[in-house]
Parts: sequence; C-alpha cells; structure tokens
Amino acid sequence: MDKTQFKDIRSRQKKLLKSLGNDLLILPAGAPAPGVGRFRQDSYFSYLTGFPEQGAVAVFDPSQDTERVCLFVREKDRQDEVWNGFTIGVKQTGDSFPADKAHDIKHLESVLKKRLKGRTVFYNPPPNHPQHARLDKLLKDQEAEVHAEGEVFDRLAEMRLIKSSWELKQIRQAIAITRDAHHACMRVAKTHRFEYQFEAEFDYACKTRGALHVAFGTIVAAGPHGTCQHYVDNAGPVGATDLVLIDAGAAWNGYCADITRTFPASGTFTPVQRDFYAVVLAAQKAGLDMVAPGVRFHDLQIRAATVLVDGLKDLKLLHGATAEIIEKDAYRDFWPAGLSHSLGLDVHDVTPSAFRGRDAERTLEAGMVITVEPGFYSQDFNHQISEDIKGIGIRIEDDVLVTETGHENLSADVVKEVDDVERMIQG
Repeated sequence: MDKTQFKDIRSRQKKLLKSLGNDLLILPAGAPAPGVGRFRQDSYFSYLTGFPEQGAVAVFDPSQDTERVCLFVREKDRQDEVWNGFTIGVKQTGDSFPADKAHDIKHLESVLKKRLKGRTVFYNPPPNHPQHARLDKLLKDQEAEVHAEGEVFDRLAEMRLIKSSWELKQIRQAIAITRDAHHACMRVAKTHRFEYQFEAEFDYACKTRGALHVAFGTIVAAGPHGTCQHYVDNAGPVGATDLVLIDAGAAWNGYCADITRTFPASGTFTPVQRDFYAVVLAAQKAGLDMVAPGVRFHDLQIRAATVLVDGLKDLKLLHGATAEIIEKDAYRDFWPAGLSHSLGLDVHDVTPSAFRGRDAERTLEAGMVITVEPGFYSQDFNHQISEDIKGIGIRIEDDVLVTETGHENLSADVVKEVDDVERMIQG
C-alpha cells in the first residue's frame, strides 16, 4: 500500500469515527462466492481498510483510546499456506495497513466481549462470511442493539460518491487498460467468429497490461444478442454483417472501468446500422455535454432522450411530439435502460436514492464519476418496426468525471466516431 492510499484511508476512518458518536461499526471482509470463483473484497471493507484477504473483520469503535480501528485477520499458518497460498499474518498487517491494532481472528471474542455490552452496533455481514456465526452469537450474548442499515451506512455511501485524487488515478488506469482492450477487439473483428473469442481477446489484453481481473462479467453480444441489456452467455456466432456490442471494463486496485462500444464485424457499417448508430452517438454526446455540477441524473436522461427521440422520428420509427413521447416513456421499447450510474469500487457504485427518479433533488457534484450510456435496441418481437431493422443493438458508453467547471470524459480516447471505428477494424 502506498503512502497516498494509506493517508486516504486514515482520513476516511477519522470521518467515520467522528460520525459514529458512541456507536460501533463491525465490518466483515468479503466472503468467498459459492462454488468456484475468484474472491472479490467487499467494497466498503476495501474502502475503509485496504486489506485484501477474505475472512477478516474490521471494528471501528470511537469509545476506545488506543484501539479505535482494529483488524482481525488470520495468523500465518505454515500448513494452511502449503495448500492455500501465503497469508499476510498479524504482524505484517499491523505494520503495513491503516489500523491501530491487528489481532489474530482467533481472539475475536476475547477482545470484543467487553466492548459490546449494551452498545448500538452497525453490522450487516454477507450470509456466508466465515465469522458470521461467531459474531452473531457474541452480539446476542452481549445484548447489543444491532442495526443492519441506517445512517452510518448512508454516510459511507455519501463519502464514496466523491473520489479522491488517488482514487481517480486508479480509475484512470483501469480506463486506459480498458481502452487498449476495446481497440484490440476491434482489430480482430474480421477474424473472430464467436462472441467468446472477443471475450478472450478482451481478457488477454487486460491481463497483459497488469489488470488481473475485469470489473464485471464481460458482455459480448453480436447481432440480436445486442438487444438484450445484460446478455452474459457470450457463446453465439458472429455473423459477417453483425454489429458487435462489447460492454466491459478492467479493474485496477479494486476500481472499475465500464465502457461500451459497438462496431461492425465486417469493418463497415451498413447504411441502416450507420443511421441508428449516428442517432445513439448524437444522444450520447448530448448527455455528455450536459454533465456538470448542479445537474440531476434525470436532467441528463431527458436531454439524451430528446435527441434520441428526435433522431428516431427522423428515421420514421417514432411519431408525435417529442416531449409527449418522453413524458409517456413511449421511447422505452427502444431504450429501456437509464443513461447514467456512479462508478468506483463497484461498477454500479453506491448512489444515495435522493439522486434517482424524476423528482430527485440531489445533483451532480465535482469529484463524482458517472457513466453516460444511451442505446437503441430493436427487439424481434416488436411488431411496430420493419424486418430490416429488427435485431439491432447499439450502446455507446463513456466514463465521465464531474469537475468544478463541467466534466472530463475519461474514456474519450476509445474510438467511437464512425470513420474512426471503421478505420480501427480495417487497419
């Protein structure tokens, strides 16, 4: 852990402890997913400790003088390491991570017992966390008043909204790797004939650039599969005239990128594909241009939807007054999703509910990172459209930093203009 990250986490801990009053927060690390799969650290645990291992517990207790932040971790065990890999251990944890004290997880009860009696404790563990049964019994035995949600978690969500300079550095690196991976996929468009080949290309490009994990399950959707919002099979063929939609992102030090590009497998958009791509691109640029402090998510949605609807009216796919079409959500057959979400330690990063909906009062603030991602999806079962435009799925997504004076498109280097995309594939 570098000094800047260490300092960042200490600052977060200080804010949290101040907000707790005399209450206590117990925060378990992430738990292993059922079955075979990689471990991913819980985002709140990572945000407040930076500790990477599973099975740990962090305790934040403002009533203590010298051990206000404690980490309970596995002690090094030679026999266990033979089978499961090396662990950090108690001493190295205490030396390297931002905590007042590191304890062996075996001493969880003896250390915490005297602290919990009659206290208000915020505690919301994953159900399969290895220490859950122990903690649950301890809390009941000490008659603690346990809250699985509430203002402490709300304040943590607020803290995560605004990214520090260190966090932005991680997001920028994740985006740079994602840019290279998207371009790598475009360059092999003429040779790959299955969706999973593009997924492998994306993963390979990320790993060779040092990103060991992707931020979420990569979506590679060719042809009609692109009309599904969260298609995940990545098993279908790629036809010679198909559009390929890739929604993917690398993860770097736990921070996510989330970028979508849509391109023609042949290297050249058909006239129909080009027309609808131009509409989505115009809507995306309209939403991007509006990103600034003081703007609501819903304002961005309406702006992008207005441009999209106007474009679809020009293509004779929608009819009537634009404002009425938007008010009645009559465009949702072609764009059912929202325009934006927060981005950070989670690909859909925590965003307080006050930011969402038509009547949301909260607005964007400098330091937030969001996506801007309109789309057009013409499902085969939509009987109001002609056969020649069924099965077209297009999404264009960038990651955007809200600045004091407006915004910065962090993924602007990922090609998306028609000529640039075609040139990338053909080159």
